[in-house]
Amino acid sequence: MTSTSTADEGRTTDILPRSRILGYAMGDAANNVAFQMTSLFLMVYMTDIAGVPAAIAGVIYGVTKVWAGVTDLLAGNTVGRRQTRHGRLRPWLLWASPFLAVSLVMLFSTPAALGPMATVAWILLFDAAFQLGYSFVNIPYGSLSSAMTENATDRSRLAGARSIASSVTGVVLSLVLSPQFEDTTADDVRLRFTIATVVLAVVALVLYWICFRNTKEVVPAGTGKVNLRTTLQMVRRNPPLLLLGGGALFLLAGSFTMNAVMMYYARDVVGGAGFFTLLFLLQTVGTIAAAVVIPRISDRFGKRNGYMGLALCAIAGLALIGLTPTGSLPMALLAFLVYGVGFGGTNALMFSMQADTVDYGEWRTGTRAEGGSYSILSFVRKTGQGLGGFLGGAIIGAFGYVSGAPDQTEQAISGIKVAAGWAPAALCLIAVAVMYFYPLGAEQHRGIVQDLHKRRARSALGETTADSAVVAGPGAHQLIANRPVVTLNELYGAGASTIAPRVAERLGVPYAGLAFSSEDLERASSSRPVVLSDSTTGRTLRWLHTFSWPTIDVDVAAEAGDAQVSTAMVRNNIDEVVQLVKDAGGVVVGRDATAILADMRGAVHIRLVGDFGDRVARAAADDGISRAVAAQRQVREDRMRPRMSRRLMGWEPNDLSRYHLIIDTSRMSLEEAVDEIVVAVEIELPGSTDRGGDSGDDGQ
Repeated sequence: MTSTSTADEGRTTDILPRSRILGYAMGDAANNVAFQMTSLFLMVYMTDIAGVPAAIAGVIYGVTKVWAGVTDLLAGNTVGRRQTRHGRLRPWLLWASPFLAVSLVMLFSTPAALGPMATVAWILLFDAAFQLGYSFVNIPYGSLSSAMTENATDRSRLAGARSIASSVTGVVLSLVLSPQFEDTTADDVRLRFTIATVVLAVVALVLYWICFRNTKEVVPAGTGKVNLRTTLQMVRRNPPLLLLGGGALFLLAGSFTMNAVMMYYARDVVGGAGFFTLLFLLQTVGTIAAAVVIPRISDRFGKRNGYMGLALCAIAGLALIGLTPTGSLPMALLAFLVYGVGFGGTNALMFSMQADTVDYGEWRTGTRAEGGSYSILSFVRKTGQGLGGFLGGAIIGAFGYVSGAPDQTEQAISGIKVAAGWAPAALCLIAVAVMYFYPLGAEQHRGIVQDLHKRRARSALGETTADSAVVAGPGAHQLIANRPVVTLNELYGAGASTIAPRVAERLGVPYAGLAFSSEDLERASSSRPVVLSDSTTGRTLRWLHTFSWPTIDVDVAAEAGDAQVSTAMVRNNIDEVVQLVKDAGGVVVGRDATAILADMRGAVHIRLVGDFGDRVARAAADDGISRAVAAQRQVREDRMRPRMSRRLMGWEPNDLSRYHLIIDTSRMSLEEAVDEIVVAVEIELPGSTDRGGDSGDDGQ
């Protein structure tokens, strides 16, 4: 196997299939049909339609959000345990969404005949039911990004698409629902709300189905058993997740303090409920603008620095919200645009960083708990949301807001400005201070993923028995070859196709050639991805094509490749290499065997090099091609194969310290090279040439 590179900007769009990214985004559109109805409109629905006092409404908002955090923990330690033919997470989108839809409709259908206490009880009951249903849909949905890909840039793209879907859904909801708050005393206002909620609930169910059909889980669960105890153990040993949660608590508290009073701000500060849609639209434009460039921000500045910078942008927007004079629509629009850029980008990065903490948790504890990790973050987010809603209601209540009054006092309007701007800004500033200490950088995360790959290789090797060519050594992960094991890595044309079979014959062990031939790479590099089929061969060639691009601008395309193919390739390759050598030893060319078997005592790792001209001439003669074609192949393969190794297995084939022996076939004959390798094996594994056995030909 081999590894990656990045491409020019025009080609960085085809990493995960677009249909999969769009399908994933539809899930968050469905989530936000339900979620944003409660976060944006429930507070004002309670005070101005159901007649609940602002302070009590704030308490209800806070209590049910904290309850939602508890249900998130319950969901996080329930989902992901059962493997079905559709995966561990995706089926929950279908199982729990009907309960969620019914609860949403009932929440916004408070009967007018209920008394004050019964109204509070109705809203509290159905809001609690709604939060339970939402947890069992949102936790598996949020965990999907970790199960769909291990690719950090792909995760940023998924997070960006999710953020865009969320924002667009909010705009649509504001268009549908904000006019209802212009006159909350109309006789049919409750009926209109119920009808609108029924329609939106049906739309959400359809979107969940689309998400289910168009996503796929390709990252297998870790071997550790996932329950509440193991999740909490993972959290205690996962500082990045703890700090991410700490930042989320204050960031979400700030955001939801503003969200809870945004309708009041539009109506009583800016000058009309109809302006809510304009404010939300500008916030959405900012969010989308940030989400589009999130992969570039995370690649260039790192996720932590990007998070902090965008949070400061959100603080600037919130300060402008607090400073906006009454009736000043232009300044309010600017304020919400700036805030949208900051909060939308920060929120998108938060989800991408959460996926990275899943890898960290598995690396530290052996437990891969997407659902558990996401539920912990979600619990903290919900607690922050509850705190924000409570503060929003408490602040406007303390400043004298009167439910249903046609005009509010200057003091009440000042309270709305504090709740919408200054209080959230202070909370977001605390979030920035917390995230300053976030430790998981891009290089560290990349190393963690690479180490996880190596562990899986050791785990696969550890399953062999004492009768195999590989046996367990005295160390916890030490493996010892008791039959000759040789890996060869070559520059194109250095003679591996001749040397390797001769070495295998001399040692009496099987031989396996390259996984991808020169013709495979030639075909992939000359084909346009858009014309390749969706068959297994077509997907493989499209995946190989990403490594053929001539530019090496780092990280977006260097993380490229269809996630399903990349993940399957890594795991299948590890398994294949292990199977090739574990029973009878073997000589393996390429296949990242040098990295996979790096910790095996007794294995011999060889690097074959040679002068450019000599290698071209040898390849032309061996393959029956012209020197011009051989020269083209040399440039292509010396670029593509190392790229695959760097990306997929995280090792550098050009690092000569990886090898026991570097052989320059321009300075000796191929037969002399065979002799050198056999002698090296005899030194490393005495008596190996005396052990019988017929060589096989397992090359591809």
